[in-house]
Formats: sequence, C-alpha cells, structure tokens
Amino acid sequence: MHRKFLCVLVLLLCVFAVQAEAAVNSPIRIGMLKFLSRTKDVSEDQAAAVGDVLARMITNSKTVSILEREQLGLIASEHQMSLSGAVTDDTALNIGRIAGCQYMMFGAVTRYEQSVSTTDLWLWGTRKFFALATIDVRIVNVETTEVMLSLSETGTTSQKGTKFNFYGMNSQKEMDFRGLEAGAIADAASRLSYKILYALTGESSQVLKTTKKDVTISTGATSGAQLGGLYRVYMEGEIIKDADGKFLGRRMNNLAVVKIVDVQRDFSIAHIADKKAGSLANIKRGDKIYPVTQTEMKDMIQRKAFPAKRPKEVKLTEEEKKFLEGGV
Repeated sequence: MHRKFLCVLVLLLCVFAVQAEAAVNSPIRIGMLKFLSRTKDVSEDQAAAVGDVLARMITNSKTVSILEREQLGLIASEHQMSLSGAVTDDTALNIGRIAGCQYMMFGAVTRYEQSVSTTDLWLWGTRKFFALATIDVRIVNVETTEVMLSLSETGTTSQKGTKFNFYGMNSQKEMDFRGLEAGAIADAASRLSYKILYALTGESSQVLKTTKKDVTISTGATSGAQLGGLYRVYMEGEIIKDADGKFLGRRMNNLAVVKIVDVQRDFSIAHIADKKAGSLANIKRGDKIYPVTQTEMKDMIQRKAFPAKRPKEVKLTEEEKKFLEGGV
C-alpha cells in the first residue's frame, strides 16, 4: 500500500511539473479587435487590414500568440456577448478574460498622407512620390485594466521618378500610391511589433555576423524587416533601478545605426546608415538591435552618440545577476 501511494504521488508530481512547465513556456495571449480609422483618408476596411499586417508580424514570434476578431467573436457568441458595432473597453476586456488572454490590443490608423513634388527643367524634370501612415496602439492588462503600453509609430516611404518634356509634350510614369501606402504601413508596423514584443517578453534581435563591409542581423521578412529600415546597434550597459530597487532595464550603449540593404526570410544584411552613424569596427556578434526612425538617427548624430571605439563590457555584480534572473 505504501509503495502504491508513493507511485501515485510521484505520478501526480510529474503531471504538476509538466503543467507548470507548459504554463511557463506557453506564449502570451493577446486579443486583438479590428483596428479603427481615425482619419477620413482611410476606410474602415483599410484600417482593419493594417491590424492584420501587425498581427502577422507579431505572431511570427514564439513568445506571443494573437487571437483576432474572428476568434474572439466566436467566443463572445458562445457567451451571448457581441463584438458588433462600437465595442466598449469593458466588453472587450471581459471577452479577453473568457478567452484566456493576458492582454487586449486596441489600435487605430490616425493619419495617412500622400504627395507628389515636381521639379521642372527645360527638357526633363524629377518627381518624388511620398506616403506617410501613423498607427496608434494601446495594450491593456485584462485583469488589472492597466494600460501596459501606449505606442504610436509613423511610417514613411518614397520613390523618385523622371519625366521628359518636349514642346509641350509630356512623358511620365504614373505612380500607384497603393504600393507606397503599403510600404508606409509596413514601416510603422515593423517598429510597433518589435517594441511590443520587447516590452512584453524581453524578446529582441541581435547581430549574427560581422564583416568589414556589412552586418547580418536576426530580423528578416517574417518579422517585418523592410529595405531601408534603420536599427540602432547597442551593447547593454549598467543596470538602472528606481528608488525602491526595482529593475527598470539596462542602459543602451550606442554603437552605430545600420540600414537594411538585403532582406531574407529570417535575417537581413545591413550597412552603416550614415558615415557619421558609427563604425562597423565597433560591432560584434551578439550585440542587440532596436528600430529607430530617420529623425532619431539624425538626433543621435547631432548629439555625437556614437563612440570612437567600442566601450568596455559592463561587469555585473552577483546581486545584479541574481536580480536579472529574478532572484532578489
């Protein structure tokens, strides 16, 4: 009898251990409602498509799973709740709880612009096509109703062309703005997906390989990498804590800003974005990357944020190592 009891006890412990490990390793569940349009230049269907783009980028991660409107709608109907019309935050959070989500995501396209600038000379001229899109996202904890993240990203894309003039005759190629619109949206969505994953899970991308000409980074097409995308390369510095000793993060010691020149499925090749934006010689395998905009890069250049040589590695104390591991 005693032996049977021990066997049952061991079996139960194994089951509990497997369940606990599954709970730890299971991805974070985020419920996502249909994105809204907050600008007259974007239809509701277009705004919903923007949400789909962002969802695809996020779900390429193994640490997060997205439950989209259709899945949430089925769950809501089973509990005689509705997702049609204007859905209140309370209703959305209740559905998220029932669906087992830790967070709900609310999003909107708040701005879209497109323009063409032309420079005319005697026989020829140039045209520049430009598109801009802004996406706002709010992520709310379904249990505490606390707003965990409130992000806004503006993506841009442009394309140049030429035209030929001869005695009033004009030869020029018309531009399909749908392509530029998609590029601007993808530009904003790729930064949003990266920042959401980093904030909620700590997941980040890094440098895989360096040469004298370029670097290979672990961000590819599946995670929203775009040709021309800019990334700050940094090494982690000192630990930052608040007045109560709570861990807030680690300082980003800037090394360079790189621009993607070749996108593959799971990685990309990048060059230094600007001759003043750091040096390839300071970058090593394992350095981390974080998306930035053109404006942010220019600001870092103006502040001379890039070191002439690679900073020394920051050595953590045993207490700090335990802190990072969730000890003290």
